[in-house]
This record gives sequence, C-alpha cells and structure tokens, in this order.
Amino acid sequence: MPATTPTAMIDLVRETVLPDLPADFSTEADFFEAGLDSMGVMQLVMFLEERFAKKVEPDELSRANFRSGNALAALVNGKAA
Repeated sequence: MPATTPTAMIDLVRETVLPDLPADFSTEADFFEAGLDSMGVMQLVMFLEERFAKKVEPDELSRANFRSGNALAALVNGKAA
C-alpha cells in the first residue's frame, strides 16, 4: 500500500469523527483543538486499523500521534506492512 499523506489523514478524520473540519484545515492544525476527544480517538483507531490493516499499539495511543494530519500520516506510514 502506498504511503498516505497528511491531507488524506485530514480527510479520514473529517469522514470518521470530525465532519465539521473546515476545508482549509492545515496539516499542522490540532485535531484536539478542533474537537477531537478520547472517544473520537478510539473511533479513529478502529477505522485506521481497518483501512490500513495495521495495528495501533497501546503505546502509540498518545496525543502527539493523533494531534494533526502530519502526525497521523507519520504514525500510519511508520508502521510495517
């Protein structure tokens, strides 16, 4: 599977947990400031695991890994296939 982009991660977050993200939401903008909460993170984890067939480990469940499109793309792209 090809690497995913930060912009694609923003689209996934918009599709799964934050439908009201503005169209110009930056890849560095903070999802938590935009309304992402712990339930949203868990929904996102389940979606990411299904979509990319990569397990998100408990030690990867950090605010830093889910903070922005850039952080999410780095998390997904950094996992072995």
